[in-house]
Amino acid sequence: MTRARLGRFGAGLVLALGLPVSPGRSEQTRLATSAPSELLRGEAQGIAVSSRGRLFLAPRITPIGKAFPGAFPSQVFAAGADAAGNIFLGTGPDGQIVKITPGGDQNVFFRVNEPLVTSVLPLPGGELLAAAAPGGKIYRVRPDGTGRVWCETDERYVWALAAGPDGSILAATGDRGRLLEIDRNGNPRVLFHGDETHLVSLAVSRDGGVWAGGSGRGLVYRIDAEGHGLVVYDDELPEAKSIAVTPKGELIVTFDAPPISEKRPPALRLRVAGGTAGASEAMSDLDSRQTPALQGVIEGLPSIADDEALPLRGKIVRITADGGVTELWRSRSEAAFAVALDDRDRPVFATGEPAKLWRVEGPGEIALLATLDEAQATAFASTARALVAATSNPVATYRLESEPAGSGTFLAPPADAGGVARWGTLSWQSLGSGGRVELFTRTGNCEDPDGTWSAWSPAQVEAQGSPVTNPEGRFCQWRARLTSTAGGGPRIASVTASYQTCNRAPSIRDLRIEPGTAAVSAKATFRWSVADPDGDNVAVTIQARLAGTVAWKSAAVAEPPVAKPSDPGLGNDGSSKDGKAVWDTATWDEGVYEILAAATDQPSNPPMEGLGADSELPTPVFVDRTPPTIEAKRKGDAVEVVVNDALSTVARLEVVAGGRVLFSPRCGDGVCDSTQETFRFLVTQPAPSDALTLRATDVAGNAAETPVPAP
Repeated sequence: MTRARLGRFGAGLVLALGLPVSPGRSEQTRLATSAPSELLRGEAQGIAVSSRGRLFLAPRITPIGKAFPGAFPSQVFAAGADAAGNIFLGTGPDGQIVKITPGGDQNVFFRVNEPLVTSVLPLPGGELLAAAAPGGKIYRVRPDGTGRVWCETDERYVWALAAGPDGSILAATGDRGRLLEIDRNGNPRVLFHGDETHLVSLAVSRDGGVWAGGSGRGLVYRIDAEGHGLVVYDDELPEAKSIAVTPKGELIVTFDAPPISEKRPPALRLRVAGGTAGASEAMSDLDSRQTPALQGVIEGLPSIADDEALPLRGKIVRITADGGVTELWRSRSEAAFAVALDDRDRPVFATGEPAKLWRVEGPGEIALLATLDEAQATAFASTARALVAATSNPVATYRLESEPAGSGTFLAPPADAGGVARWGTLSWQSLGSGGRVELFTRTGNCEDPDGTWSAWSPAQVEAQGSPVTNPEGRFCQWRARLTSTAGGGPRIASVTASYQTCNRAPSIRDLRIEPGTAAVSAKATFRWSVADPDGDNVAVTIQARLAGTVAWKSAAVAEPPVAKPSDPGLGNDGSSKDGKAVWDTATWDEGVYEILAAATDQPSNPPMEGLGADSELPTPVFVDRTPPTIEAKRKGDAVEVVVNDALSTVARLEVVAGGRVLFSPRCGDGVCDSTQETFRFLVTQPAPSDALTLRATDVAGNAAETPVPAP
């Protein structure tokens, strides 16, 4: 009846005047602003994105190293730099030490007899110590690339090496959780025995303080020269992977947890009948018989990775000299593998997957500096010129310069208006100087930009706002280009685009009458749920007509207003709101009425541009002010009663004495659901029959009374 009535009338009027027609447009102007978490999903080239939504030029990050013949390792377990600027990588699975010169040439500097090189420590004079696993041997390698075993630690693993305060070498080991002190001749002694299976990280401060991180319980120890250990921090994650000490004596510690082994349970495992020769040793954890098996997952089952209750995977904390702890970063999907300090003593840490480099900008702010092509960023080495990051799977190295990149670009995720929209003004907050900021926009109607999207707009340079010149579209995407001319370059934040959507009709559903009956004698209360995809204010009226007639009449108006304009901002979900209206039937004729709830968003739109919608199929309501009739007959102690109602169904029959209900007889068919019902009961009370009254009530609440007939 009322669906889209206003919209059709408005369009007809414009056509009659011979003017161009455009769709009705929601009057409310909204703002599309990407949250910081959404910006982290953008594509950055030379641009850093902070957890507060700031964009600025990242440090210049350049790949280093030139390929050399032969098999290249896949993982980097440790990295170090000597005084000349050479980088040494401890790698696996072929036990290689890769040397990268300042000019970028790389070669296999030394090869140990074990599969893994777990730690490297360049020494003054050009020599290098390298720990190998398994077996816990430490090799001493001369500048010419020749070397030998220098220390037999009698441990299975040596995870970290550090130069001690008195010229000794410290080694964090496993799987007995020991910290070794090794003299100049390679003779080890146990300095400290931790409460964990492995000690995996080491740091030595300028004042000679020694810290070690464990794996198993996530403990961080401070160890003095006599080997006394004090736990300075106990984390919920099991492994203190890497430690850096600031000049103020603060610790920056990365923690991680093993990845969940199976993200989509339950697993499907098929045994291979009879087995095969040469089954892999890795199968032994599946079955003690080492029976070969095919494993997989059942497609279509939900993934644990989709659950917000995923366990914590990585964390970074700051521990002050007085024991205060501040959490800097955490993630349920990424592990933190290494941390180091840049030239301004800001913590830089490395994660995966994929490999990412982050920097702590200040209290409560972390910046994503770069997303690399490799799977994990696993180690850092500090040189006089820059910080070098090494990756795994595959192995690569990158230099993080002190100065920011000269320019960079950032592509934001598309903003969704929820419907075709006219985009108004693009503006942003400018936070720095020393360069130029340019923003570009494009629009389209599919979520993933493709060939149907508009071309990029000309550069916009006015932070206070410039018109979006692209055509209408549901989605709008912006791209920023920052160029530095001095200092750290420009910084921007809070990029915002205003828009108005083409008006969309509201929806109304779940029309219901209270208290749940479809018959009324006086006032009827109606409730419903209404929603508007544009967040418009919606007016609702209850309309009624006698069954079999055509004309509708307004019966009631919603009170209070059903929907209120939503706060401006992208992401208006058009959530449902409950409404209520009361229909006073006192001036309406009795009869069966059809009821509709009609909604319109006209209050939030220009004249004649509002759209309407009706509720579902009309709801029948009986307006009934006439009480039922009672016919009663007495046969001895038995009373037979027939109750009739002209419009609504009979609700109940009661036997009353002295104003008190004695009982309610059951109707003949067991359910009161008709306009005529028959009742039969026995009069066994000692009271005289003329003191008993029959009271019949219909579902509209009308009641009639008559005495119980005498015997």
